[in-house]
Amino acid sequence: MAVNAIVPVLANQDVYLSEEDPELVRESLPFLLKTIESIIQSSPGHHEALVSACSGFTLYGNAFIQMDADLAEWDDYGRALELRGRAARYYVRARDYCLRSLELTYDGIGEGLRQDPVAALEVTDVEDVEVLYLLGAAWGLAISNTMAPALVADLPAVRALMARALVLDADYDRGAIHGALIILESLPAEVGGSPERAREHFDRAVELSGGLASAPYVSYAVGILQPAEERVAWKRMLEQALAIDPDEDTSLRLMNLVNQKRARTLLDHIDDLFF
Repeated sequence: MAVNAIVPVLANQDVYLSEEDPELVRESLPFLLKTIESIIQSSPGHHEALVSACSGFTLYGNAFIQMDADLAEWDDYGRALELRGRAARYYVRARDYCLRSLELTYDGIGEGLRQDPVAALEVTDVEDVEVLYLLGAAWGLAISNTMAPALVADLPAVRALMARALVLDADYDRGAIHGALIILESLPAEVGGSPERAREHFDRAVELSGGLASAPYVSYAVGILQPAEERVAWKRMLEQALAIDPDEDTSLRLMNLVNQKRARTLLDHIDDLFF
């Protein structure tokens, strides 16, 4: 009874996503995440706690640890690699929590995702979209962050998760799936990436968010325009991200502030990135 009463309060991420001070979130998230893990240890089958852990570790890894890695790259490459490895471990932990939550409803789906992911996901329905998206996002970030061979082998599962979520609810969370697919399609063509598909997902993510989310602009600039050495378009894209008012939509405020910090750092190093 105590667990069921407290988890919905702890799992309310709106409190964090609307925060105007990212450092407050950085300092408070670790305690929340370890509290949730303590709850999972006492109630291993608590679906909401598992999903909250998945979401929380992905958020912490992406918004803070990976951001630290991005900043460290300019001065201490060894430190950057260390931080990327740490972020990847958080993504893998998040992935495992989401897999456990899916297994509660679909026993054996974890193994199915590695054997025949498309077939394994046919049993899922619209109520599973949140978990499918979070699982695909955490797994995909782990892959794109390290390109470790053992993780790259799981790319078909990530693509299947996002494709299934897109079929079930293409407009989920105002374009969140499309935003994740920008990153996925930014991977090299050798592992299935496509600049054309990335652009389609970018356009749709911007449309569904009303142009109020900075993440699609930053993801597309870094993933597509930077490798193509399109300096002018890259600069314009990041300036569009910075032009968004974080207070116009408070539900996007934290991630807008984080991604705008990324955009400013990148613009500060434009001459290092383009020759």
